[in-house]
Amino acid sequence: MSDPQRTPLNAGNFRKKYTESVKTEKDNVLEKGTLSLAQKLELRLNLMTCRRRVVDMEFALAMIGIILMVFEAELYINQKISKLGFYSLMLKCLISLSTVFLLIFICAEYYVSAKIRALDSNIQSVLSVMTFRQWMYLVLELVVCSIHPFPGNIKFEYSSTQGVIHSVSIDAILSIVMLGRLYLVCHFAVVHSNMVTDTFIYSIGMISKTKINTTFVIKALISKRPGFLLIVVMVTTVIVNTWAYRACELYFDRNKYKKNSIFESLWIITMVFLSSDHGDVLPESYCGRFVAVMTAVMGLITSSLLIAIIAQQIEHTRSEKHVFAFASRVQTSCKKKSAAADAIKSFFKLTVLIKSGKAGYREISRLKDKVKQSLKMMRTTREEMMDIYDDTVGVVDVAEVTWRVEQRVSVLESRFNSLEEKIDLILSKVER
Repeated sequence: MSDPQRTPLNAGNFRKKYTESVKTEKDNVLEKGTLSLAQKLELRLNLMTCRRRVVDMEFALAMIGIILMVFEAELYINQKISKLGFYSLMLKCLISLSTVFLLIFICAEYYVSAKIRALDSNIQSVLSVMTFRQWMYLVLELVVCSIHPFPGNIKFEYSSTQGVIHSVSIDAILSIVMLGRLYLVCHFAVVHSNMVTDTFIYSIGMISKTKINTTFVIKALISKRPGFLLIVVMVTTVIVNTWAYRACELYFDRNKYKKNSIFESLWIITMVFLSSDHGDVLPESYCGRFVAVMTAVMGLITSSLLIAIIAQQIEHTRSEKHVFAFASRVQTSCKKKSAAADAIKSFFKLTVLIKSGKAGYREISRLKDKVKQSLKMMRTTREEMMDIYDDTVGVVDVAEVTWRVEQRVSVLESRFNSLEEKIDLILSKVER
């Protein structure tokens, strides 16, 4: 038997053999899906950057579409253009074009998010991480963002609350529903939050098995700056609903422009938002009534939350509460001691006067009343001291005391066990 032919070992063959081995190792790693932690973090950072850019495009396209829609509606309301005119058709075509690109970027955003979830779960197939809920969210977003005023002039018969029938363009409803794209503002803020982009926070979430998602970021923002966030929501709600109410009323009857001016609509929406009486001005269309009802509901919710936040900010912190309780205890203790001294002093004077027999009835009655008042003050201060202790001790304090007791008990138990072992050892030596 002859030996197999051996290839000469030179620099070219060695480099070729080495590169082939590295390529086969990379292929095996990609096939098995076993990436190191550094590679996962780098790949996830790239996907997060791609997702942020896609969401930026979504936000830009949504805002462009809304601005064009408002511009076209204002021109029509002010009777500057008609629905079949050149400028209206051009603006609506631009709105439709931005809507098409917006739907494409929404699908791309869901695809990138699915790749991120697949990377976190060590799954290669993107479709495997798309649950039924994710598909429903995707369909819902596509439906909401696809609604916009179409080119043309489709009208329908619409009756007011007083029974007056008008021929109204369907753009009145489509324009109001198109404002639903404003939810992308929240999505834009969440994606640009450092809690999503920071690798350190993601690593902590992976270790603690906590999902750093949209819900987590929104809760963190609410707990971090609740007052500012709530005021922004309230102002945005008033501004958006003001234009929506005005569009509903003027699409129904464009001849009542002065009655439904921007300032009059702002006044009505503000009064409804604050649940106040808005006078004799009432919406004439059912669309305007619907906007007013939604404004009232949002006003009730946000006003209640704002009152709760203000009450929470007024409340003392834990350290301030302890300082205030200490000062209150000192003052109450001084009152109690002063009342006890007054009681002893008045009782001593009363005893001396009664034994001497020189005191009158009024003087004795005055001293008796003073003793009773001092005793009553002592009982009152005792109750105040108990209330101060009850208000100071909270759930956090109880938990801290419980933790300290457990630590002390565990230390004592370990010392007792070691002492017991030493005693057993001493007894065993004594028996020997």
